[in-house]
Amino acid sequence: MKKAVFFSIVAFLLIAGCVSKGTYETKSKEAQTLMSQNDDLQAQVKNLNAEVAAVKKDKDATQMERDALQSKVNELQAKTNELSQKAEKAEQLEQDTKTYQDLTKKLEKEIQEGQVQITEMKNRLTMTMVDKILFPSGSADISKSGKKVLDKVITILKDVKDKRIQIEGHTDNARILSSLKKKFPTNWELSTARATTVARYLQEAGRIDPKLLSATGYSEYQPVAPNNTEKGRHKNRRIEIVLLPLLQ
Repeated sequence: MKKAVFFSIVAFLLIAGCVSKGTYETKSKEAQTLMSQNDDLQAQVKNLNAEVAAVKKDKDATQMERDALQSKVNELQAKTNELSQKAEKAEQLEQDTKTYQDLTKKLEKEIQEGQVQITEMKNRLTMTMVDKILFPSGSADISKSGKKVLDKVITILKDVKDKRIQIEGHTDNARILSSLKKKFPTNWELSTARATTVARYLQEAGRIDPKLLSATGYSEYQPVAPNNTEKGRHKNRRIEIVLLPLLQ
């Protein structure tokens, strides 16, 4: 269309006598050349636009592939973390079981005699010792035989680095009478003193890290048996050494 208009104008000028035939032919050739170059440029532009579109399409496809790969990486990382946590728990359970087995073997005689009981529950290992195995009646001073028992316990606990070691003192509900009342006005003082004495022994004789140790007295208020029989009161007068997870 552009060519037809151009040649019509040139022909009109030639007829009107404004240009010579030679000028017309020259301009005509120039016009043809320019139109050809314009067509070439238009074709190049079209090709370039096609290339740009193709590149953008490839870029979008590449981004989608990257997103898909990243999603897989995230999924695998999540599974890896989950497996790692399970492995840690399994390792911890294995270690706890080993500690339980070692203590049970080390205190086999005391367990058979009913002086020591070891229980393992979820994240909690408890050694329960009747008071008479550690202390003379009404005293918070560890007996010679009591130290021998604690020395056995120390051989196992000295290798435990990832647990809190909580010593708990418990009594029956019998009131403290006579001269003992001056030293231990109530069972609160007696239970706390006994727990503290055991904690000190584990630190001083066993070289156990005191940062892992704690001592608590519960007096008569956490019985494990009725206090209306001698057998029940005997069970309630106890020291418990409890292994617990470290505080985060």
